[in-house]
Amino acid sequence: MAIEPVGGVEKLVTAQDQVRRTYQSATQHQQPEAARQQDDGPVSVSFRKASATMGRLECFHEDKNLIAQSIRETDGALQGISDGIDGMAIKLDTIRKNYPPFSQDSQERKDLLMSYVSLRKEIIKMMVPPPPPPIYEKNTSLWEKLGYNRNGSIASSVPDIAATASDAEVGRACQSLNSLRDAVGTGRDELARFVSE
Repeated sequence: MAIEPVGGVEKLVTAQDQVRRTYQSATQHQQPEAARQQDDGPVSVSFRKASATMGRLECFHEDKNLIAQSIRETDGALQGISDGIDGMAIKLDTIRKNYPPFSQDSQERKDLLMSYVSLRKEIIKMMVPPPPPPIYEKNTSLWEKLGYNRNGSIASSVPDIAATASDAEVGRACQSLNSLRDAVGTGRDELARFVSE
């Protein structure tokens, strides 16, 4: 926006209006009278990119695009991790809720635990791209739990159990998975809340 002095009083004029007036005054001097009466079509205006205002607008637009891209990448990674956690929780719940309970040396129990271990390996391979700085700064402990400070890996947050794990170890792993699932959900909620602000 620009401020134009008009008769000693400052009047607020938008940049669009100022460009339109400048264009109209320039074209009135350049066109003959007959051509001005016939041409009522659309008017095109070009801006020089060298203007400071245009540079700031382009920089602002580019920053917003980078933040949006970062949010999409982080949310996609968190969705993949959430899906993996759900698969792991199903395996552990099958062991915990089976009646009669599996024996420690049951082959079906070992197979479920091995599939848990393989899902854990897949999740550990996933990298969580860093969220945009404004989102990270609002809740640093959450993003650190999700592995932001450790090169994007959440390996320390995903419980590790062996194929011969006891029922108590399976129970603790379930609690850890539920906590991690909640953290992933909170992270995705913060991303969505930032977009809607």
